Parts: sequence; structure tokens; C-alpha cells
Amino acid sequence: MICPSCGSDLKITITTYKVPFFDEVILTSVVCECGFKHSDSFIAKIREPTRFKIKIRSDNLSIKIVRSTSGTIKIPEIGVEIEPGPASQAFITNLEGILRRVYEIVETVMKWNKDDEDKVKRCEWILEKITKTMNGKDELTLILEDPFGNSLIVSSDVLMETMSKEEAEKLKAGITVFELTGLSEDDLMKLQDRF
Repeated sequence: MICPSCGSDLKITITTYKVPFFDEVILTSVVCECGFKHSDSFIAKIREPTRFKIKIRSDNLSIKIVRSTSGTIKIPEIGVEIEPGPASQAFITNLEGILRRVYEIVETVMKWNKDDEDKVKRCEWILEKITKTMNGKDELTLILEDPFGNSLIVSSDVLMETMSKEEAEKLKAGITVFELTGLSEDDLMKLQDRF
């Protein structure tokens, strides 16, 4: 594989690990002597595309959320959608952690748009909805969708459903793809042996 920065040969390292909730995770590292680096991780097992829905209330903020690199988080009442991208990372948090992340991002957006009265009002409304939910005066819905079925909400109160193929295809997957051109048949066999 050729370096996109300088055209030299890249060194590729592929490692697999067993990780709780995620089964086997594949870690890739691509480096070049010129300083170019790229690393990625993805879950080796693909399951049925899934959607989880749960009401966020002040009494269930500790419920665990396991979001894989391909998971999309939505909170429809406040118009929040967190989609995976090429640098997307898997994480484990809880409902409170998700709300706090969204709260901090909305605060930042509000500061960036302090001269736009409409945007500031919209941000203030979102912050108020989050605060009311955390204080037990409102509820929000969290939807976690994963086209590869590797995300999870750990709760008996969660509604889980299998997504249709068409629904799953509309989701972003957060996967980086490298085209393996210029490799000999022996090199390809060595890579396949590592999987």
C-alpha cells in the first residue's frame, strides 16, 4: 500500500483483541517514515441491524450505553443526532453521560452564535429540556441505531427492534476503507491469514 502523503510503502499492523460487549475488535495501524499515520478500530462481527429506544428520566440516568463505531444516537425531541464519521470511536457511558456531552456541545454552539438571537434561543430551549429531564420534570427519548448491531443499551426497560435492510443502509457506518492496490498475491494471503 502506498502512502498518500509521499508515495512510499506503508507499514500496516493489524491486531485483534477480545473486548467485553464488543466480542472481537480489530485494530489497524498504518504508518509511513514521512510521518503519515492512520489508525482505526472496528468490530469484527456483524450482527442484525438494531434499534434501541429508551425514555430518559431522572431515575434511570445510570443506564449503560455501549456505542460502537457504527452507532448513531438520536434524541428526537430536541433535534439531536450524533452520527459516526471516519474518526468515530466506540465508547461506554450512561444516559447522564450522553446528556452532559450534548449539553456541553450546545453551550459551545450558543457561544459561537451569540449574535444570532434565534440560534441562542434554540440553544437555551435545548439546555432547558436537558436540565428539566435530569431534574425529573421532563422526559426525552434516546434512540441508538447500529447497522451492524454492535451497539447496546443495557436495560430491561429498553425497546429493541431489528431494523430493515433499507433503514440500515440509510445510516452512516463510520468506516474508513483503504483500497489495497499494488499488493502481491503473497501479501494478500498474509493479510488474510491475520484475520
